[in-house]
Amino acid sequence: MQGAAVEGRSRASPDKADKSSKKARQDLPEGHVRQEAARGGDGGAIVGAAYSPRVELAVMIDKKVLHCPLCTLPFKPPVVQGKAGHLACGGCVAQLPFGQCTVCVDGGGFFDPCPALDAVVSSTRTGCPNAGCKLYMTYHEVAEHQKACPQAPCHCTEPGCGYVSAPQALAGHLNTVHSVPFLAVQYGKVSQLQLPVSTPRVVLLGDDNRVFLLIMGVLGAAAAAVSVVCARARAATRPRITCKMWINCGKEDMVLVVMHIRSSSSPGAVAAIDEPTFLPVPRIYLVPAAAGDGASMEVPLHIRMDKISPWSDALA
Repeated sequence: MQGAAVEGRSRASPDKADKSSKKARQDLPEGHVRQEAARGGDGGAIVGAAYSPRVELAVMIDKKVLHCPLCTLPFKPPVVQGKAGHLACGGCVAQLPFGQCTVCVDGGGFFDPCPALDAVVSSTRTGCPNAGCKLYMTYHEVAEHQKACPQAPCHCTEPGCGYVSAPQALAGHLNTVHSVPFLAVQYGKVSQLQLPVSTPRVVLLGDDNRVFLLIMGVLGAAAAAVSVVCARARAATRPRITCKMWINCGKEDMVLVVMHIRSSSSPGAVAAIDEPTFLPVPRIYLVPAAAGDGASMEVPLHIRMDKISPWSDALA
């Protein structure tokens, strides 16, 4: 009886084990391989495998692994590898004599593609190092992004001041620490300023928190030259912003300029007369300051800034 019972249990075991193992395979957590077994022969054979959706993992890695040992810049696909294991980027290999590794002098210095490292280089993403920027990008694209990053640090150029920060913080610094006047402007609307001739700069803040610096300087026989610069990375070109400035003198006389606003990461160092486009203000257009001794003069300036939409920018 006892032997029969054992035999009966042993006959039932394979079915139970099969159901149990099949259920375990179906209930694997995300990120594992799901397997299907084919019946017949000795147990099951894997006939197919499917992977769960891509899962990203945060890791720490030595930066040298991601940099070309020849140019020391981040690897960009295609990455190549020599017979002895030496790595290089495609750009460097193209400049090597006969396209061969200069270390491998035994005639085996030719490079072959390295798809494994290509995959690592293409999938390694990191955040922009600029404070306030939340964008992530492929590691080898970071330097190019920083050239036009909206949060690229800008410099205060007041004598003796080494303050460096994002444009919005720089605007607050100029206003609170260096008493540079501050004015909020709306794109597409005209703002009127009574700009004292003695005031060389005014901070303008757009309704999208973009920071501009209106700058004024002396221009020979004319009373002043007025221009505008955007506080952002020099390579930033989007969005393009136009500025229209004018001064009325009576009902018929007017001086007017329409300009594309340029970018500078050191806007305080920009001189109006050095800009490609500026508004010349003859002395006859100046008006006495509203509050003063009568000797102080002001520029009665009208200014309007407009964003160029991507559609109109493409047509330009």
